[in-house]
Amino acid sequence: MTTPRATDLPAPGGTSAHGPTGTGPAQPDDRRGLALRLLAARRQAASGSRGIPRVPRDGGPLICSAEQRRLWLADRIGGPSASPPVTAGLALEGVLDLDRLAAALAAVVDRYPVLRTRYAEHDGEPVQLLPGHPLTSDEARALLETVDLAPVPAEEREALAQAVAVEAGSHRFDLATGPVLRLTVLRLTPDRHRLLLVCHHIAADARSAALLTGRLADAYRALGAADPADPAEPEGQEGQEGQEGQEGPDYADYAVWSRRRLDEVLPERLAYWRHRLQGAAPVLELGLPAPREGRAPAGRSTASVTVRLPAGTVERLRAAGAGARLTAHTVLLAGFLVVVARCADRRDVTVGVVSGGRSHRDLDAVVGCFTDLLPLRVSLADDPAFRVLALRVRDALAAGLAQAAPFDRIVAAAAPRRAPGVHPLFQVLFVERDEGTTVVGAPDAGWGPGVDAHPWGQEVDGTAYDLTLAAGAGPDGAELVLTYPCARYTRKAVTGLAEALAELLAELAERPDAPVSTLRTAEPWRAAGSAGSAGSAGSAAEPVATTGATALAAGGGGPVGELRALWCEVLGRAGVGDHDDLFALGGDSLAVVRIAARIEERYGVAVPASAFFESPTPAGFGAVLARLTEEHQHG
Repeated sequence: MTTPRATDLPAPGGTSAHGPTGTGPAQPDDRRGLALRLLAARRQAASGSRGIPRVPRDGGPLICSAEQRRLWLADRIGGPSASPPVTAGLALEGVLDLDRLAAALAAVVDRYPVLRTRYAEHDGEPVQLLPGHPLTSDEARALLETVDLAPVPAEEREALAQAVAVEAGSHRFDLATGPVLRLTVLRLTPDRHRLLLVCHHIAADARSAALLTGRLADAYRALGAADPADPAEPEGQEGQEGQEGQEGPDYADYAVWSRRRLDEVLPERLAYWRHRLQGAAPVLELGLPAPREGRAPAGRSTASVTVRLPAGTVERLRAAGAGARLTAHTVLLAGFLVVVARCADRRDVTVGVVSGGRSHRDLDAVVGCFTDLLPLRVSLADDPAFRVLALRVRDALAAGLAQAAPFDRIVAAAAPRRAPGVHPLFQVLFVERDEGTTVVGAPDAGWGPGVDAHPWGQEVDGTAYDLTLAAGAGPDGAELVLTYPCARYTRKAVTGLAEALAELLAELAERPDAPVSTLRTAEPWRAAGSAGSAGSAGSAAEPVATTGATALAAGGGGPVGELRALWCEVLGRAGVGDHDDLFALGGDSLAVVRIAARIEERYGVAVPASAFFESPTPAGFGAVLARLTEEHQHG
């Protein structure tokens, strides 16, 4: 997952810093101003005159990065399933020494403190607690799991390996205790193995996963040599990570450095997002048919559908920019927006995109999470031609990147109406899969004599979104993978949507100057019974007072009065009414964590985060608190 590349940026130009995308591409003067802003930000970020400073290690807690903070809050609010892990799979052919592999894994994990960092809470804010000692042998053994599939009939082993990998990829990590990494080894035969590295997203992104598998190969190879001086140090990469005694920073140093820099620009950027998202619908209901009750597939919570585009189609789509240097990322996203708008019957859509990246050359070989999310809002109200829409999407991406801010802070600034189980601001995500990423420090020598390795594809079972499109483009064309929750949509509906997307992209490539409304495809989501998916997230649940709680909810004093005071304390407001919405007042995930902690201290009752989304007012929450207190008292 990567940020939009430089070739996606307006050639000099873009939207104005605080203006909406509008009905057409930005004018040259606007694009020049945006380009200058982007270049200035990149020069500041990449300045090598002063490296990222090392933070003293005195054993005390350290501040979390904005990325860590977002993922910690997601874990607290939505549980471990709210952030699917980062995974990397490898197929190894050749005799594998499992004892040496275990030692290599221990060396790599010991090298990167972020993989053993624990997280604690201080007044609702997360802090990171770095490991204070080397990895013990017991801790090292707990990181590696071996599954022997050799007794299984040969023709069934690969399929079973995929199934086991899905289960292993669903492992839930405890951020309070750590570690946040596991390696599963699937033994098919004595000389055929499948490896799956699973890491919590708080400690790694996709690039980090590739870097870790490279380091693991380096360490395994070095341990097989006669004199492995440092098995976790690849040739030519000395001093790039921030362990004691080394020159470069590690992730904890980045966390402190990046938070200080963010504080300088955050108010201005949040003002942009408040303006940009004003009036945006909080929920995008796709209207795809849901499985009939009891018909959802058993076992898996998510599934995927894949379609492919020929290389020629992708190249014609890119050429629609008429010299604007559009990338496959931009044109595939533009086409996807058209299909999403049609599916939702909307002319103004907001989807999520992945942002971030290593903003300083000192971070090239650092393991950690450097990615975040941004909402991308685009209007199709004027029925643009694809040539116009693609430029509009490019400009919107560039403007969002120039004003990038932590997603949880954007949510708090926009203050959308919240609903339990619904991702805020957008429910559809677009992810670019960069097929050609070269990772600094990736091994050239492989795993050593007698062992060949190649990537092994596997799926992660879990998503926080109604629909995710992962798009990867290469010399052979583009692969589009749509992932969806099995309980929300039928496979037939998502398959039809994927095929319609491929059909539409082919039409757009042939007729980029035609209004997009004139390019029609099959619309299987319009089938009978698709007026709305069952159990959809179209609106927040209304608070319902239960027996014994109605009196508490109706009154302005007692617990409701205490809740009003608690709302004021956490939100920093002078007054709050009985029916004032927590999120409309500026509350966010951090406010939820803080209020829940204070309620537990005061009433001795643990409050699930979902209760705040279901009943976000003091009066409504009073009913919830009364019910929870009564249940607690009576067991």
